[in-house]
Amino acid sequence: MGQARSLAEGIRGDKAAVRALVRELFGGDVEVRKRAADVARRITELDGRLLEPYADELAGLLETLPVEESRTRWHLGLVVPRVARTRMQRLRAARTMSVLAEDESNVVRCSAVEGMGLLALQEASLRDEAEEMIERFLREGTKAMKCRARAVQRLWARSEPRKK
Repeated sequence: MGQARSLAEGIRGDKAAVRALVRELFGGDVEVRKRAADVARRITELDGRLLEPYADELAGLLETLPVEESRTRWHLGLVVPRVARTRMQRLRAARTMSVLAEDESNVVRCSAVEGMGLLALQEASLRDEAEEMIERFLREGTKAMKCRARAVQRLWARSEPRKK
């Protein structure tokens, strides 16, 4: 985990390193792909703009990853919403988050609710769907899912314009 964080910090601003990271995400080694997805997630925590040029490719990868790669799907479930900049990219990502919300893996479901919450901040038309997902997770989810759903609610509350 610490290594992923330091790699993400080292990659910042290095376009060749970002390209190499993306290549590894599409490589055949499942373990390397999982680690590369972790680094990508950490990069987007710092600055999602670095991976924005790859938004469509990353969305396609997330849509096609097998269920067995739950850790990679978890990481990319946060990366894809963070790098989606166009309305079409956000709507595509939202469809994927809806699918991931039904995944058998708890961590993947957690990333789905957080990802949908992030998308709804940028795309108002997704707010109702995101609210429904949050409410369902708060009612029926695991502790981790409830925690992520509450975190999205706090994020939304901080992003709302303050009334004077």
